[in-house]
Amino acid sequence: MASIDSTKFLSAGLQDSTAALDKFIPEIWGAAVQDYFEKKLVFGSLANDLSAMVAGGGDKIHLPKHGELVATDLYGATANNDALQTPLSFGAETTSQGEFTMDISSSAVAAVSITDIAKVQSSFDVMNLYASKLGYALAKKVDDSISKKLYSAVTFNDEDNSGADGASSGNNVVFTAVDSYNINAAGVANMLQAIYEADADIEDFTMILPPVVYSSLFKLAEFAKYDGTGLAGDSNPLISGFAGKLGGVPVIVSNNFHSVAADASASAQTASPVFNSADGNNGETDKLCGYLVHKDALHIAYAAGMKARVQSEYHLPSLATRFVADTVYGCLVTSDNSTNKKVFALTDAAS
Repeated sequence: MASIDSTKFLSAGLQDSTAALDKFIPEIWGAAVQDYFEKKLVFGSLANDLSAMVAGGGDKIHLPKHGELVATDLYGATANNDALQTPLSFGAETTSQGEFTMDISSSAVAAVSITDIAKVQSSFDVMNLYASKLGYALAKKVDDSISKKLYSAVTFNDEDNSGADGASSGNNVVFTAVDSYNINAAGVANMLQAIYEADADIEDFTMILPPVVYSSLFKLAEFAKYDGTGLAGDSNPLISGFAGKLGGVPVIVSNNFHSVAADASASAQTASPVFNSADGNNGETDKLCGYLVHKDALHIAYAAGMKARVQSEYHLPSLATRFVADTVYGCLVTSDNSTNKKVFALTDAAS
């Protein structure tokens, strides 16, 4: 009796055209997960990536604070008015004015078990299904961290009701009507005024809105009808369903808003965020209608090789390959309520 070549009967065996696929391919999975991770970031997509500063190792980044530099006259008030001003003054930039510190100590992990790695890796669509789920899970966790940082920065009572005020507390913009998440024309005007009073340009800022506020754009007649916005055809938001800018400021939407409800001890994700304002209302009942964020306000950094790492092992009892995707990162908000106004809380009008 002729001998039987058992490899012909093994899934992805040596005689199978998919033989190379029966092993986990980290390069492919890592790139796919990272791609979906980056695409799904909302708050994180606005952050400046400082990972290069810890590429050689380390878990902390220091960013010195500094006041605004003031230029002086080049020439002194001499008889001929042509002598350079003396002595020329040099301002020493040190950490005496304080510093922002980012700790690269936060982490996120997501895991999945796949029973037939050969079939999954041989199918682009199926592999992307798993990679997208892993990437989305990591991105949502990172966005969650940045959302908490933003809330802590703008509130007067911090995210855990500790009594500490955020560095940007007081940077409030009345954006909606009293006790409402509905944007009105006056709110848009207030937003534009806040930008210019911060000595900035419209294109420097982005609005991040929760769905309840974003959807109210279509209740605003000045925005929704094309002759009120100068748009026509498919650009009409009532036709396209897409609202890209408001008052020239880009608008993005996130479900990942955090706030502290009345008498709560810590912030929690919510579809109807509230704001603990300093207008005499001690309970957290005022509406938090979004954030107005400068392009230089948010920062993020990933530990070396840990932006979206993927590892695996074969689990014999379940006859499946187990995948783990993780990231180690830190995030930081650099804004204050005096000379460096880069983050504003969008709120409802005081009652």
